[in-house]
Amino acid sequence: MINNMFKVKVENLKQLEIVLPSKKVSEIILSRDSFAECDLPKLVERIKKSDKLAWILMERISRYEENMKPVGANAKIVGANACGARIRRSELCEPASMDLRTSTDKIYEIKNLDGIIIQNIDSFAYMLRKINKAANQNLMVELNYTMNCYNNETKKVLETLYNEKRNNAKEVPLLFTAPVELNTYELSEVGYDTMIVYSYIDTMVSANCLRKNTSNEKHAVGAKQNVGANVKTVGADTICPSVADNLLSGICKYRFSFNNVQDFSSYIIDRKGKKLHYKTYCKYCYNKIFNTEPLYLLDKLDEIAGANAKTVRADMPEYLRRSAATQCDKIPLGDIRPCMGELCEPSYRIDFSFENEKEVKDILSMKCPESFTRGHYKTSIK
Repeated sequence: MINNMFKVKVENLKQLEIVLPSKKVSEIILSRDSFAECDLPKLVERIKKSDKLAWILMERISRYEENMKPVGANAKIVGANACGARIRRSELCEPASMDLRTSTDKIYEIKNLDGIIIQNIDSFAYMLRKINKAANQNLMVELNYTMNCYNNETKKVLETLYNEKRNNAKEVPLLFTAPVELNTYELSEVGYDTMIVYSYIDTMVSANCLRKNTSNEKHAVGAKQNVGANVKTVGADTICPSVADNLLSGICKYRFSFNNVQDFSSYIIDRKGKKLHYKTYCKYCYNKIFNTEPLYLLDKLDEIAGANAKTVRADMPEYLRRSAATQCDKIPLGDIRPCMGELCEPSYRIDFSFENEKEVKDILSMKCPESFTRGHYKTSIK
């Protein structure tokens, strides 16, 4: 294997503390939806002091609303009552003081940030407007597997848009993460820069509040709430207190709270008795439901490198690839190597989500989980 360095995504401070000193990790990705916005610049600085590249994984769902306002006492409710009624989308936006645009602009102002990873087309479009104003003129941009770049035609369209908008696109080309739905043969036909070798892949992203529906906490205010002419019982239901307290206003106090992040993790059991872990990301008000087993390809790295070494572009700038000699103690981790075309291999990415400290250490030590899946590594989509 040419390169044994990993690109690792973390979602909490405990994971970061384990990953930060690891010599097997050359790049660290901070999941934006799991960290407070005010803490991101400090965490990026810590990563840089550890002689590693610092990335930020942008939000999975972006809500860039033009006229943002909170739901107040005068909100117009569509339906008979607020408990079961639908509320207009424009009235479910965050307050103006918590504008997602303003918050996103601060990401591009982080000087030591090495790159961002885009997860949706809205975030991609907003990036095109801000990339030339970024504090780091060499800020790398990578498209996550959620962008569904399954073929070269899709890549060309996105690259064209990127090249037209970015002033130094030749020096900092657009990067791509390999789609998890493609097998080895299909991946060899589509060039990519990063491949995920361990992750609990999210099988569903939803906007309904799983925290509200599954929490055992009771509403502490009272047994009943009057909503117009109707009366709804709240105290007897298993409902998130924050949601219950704000039932009349139609908005949870944790929703879009950028500097007071509240994540909620649990699991549901499917009809076959298997656990599907999920996380509620209150910062952006959405949930991720993960696969029952993690994708594990850490024991296939040599095979992946041999099959896909030619997919990396030969014109890649030096700062986009780590040194092939990082296994040697003579060269520090912070050094980089020029891409040598066919000799290059993709970056290998490890995604941590709800794993505890022991599980993080086991994966970094290449320990195979008791139960795992190969995903579509050898199997096509049927």
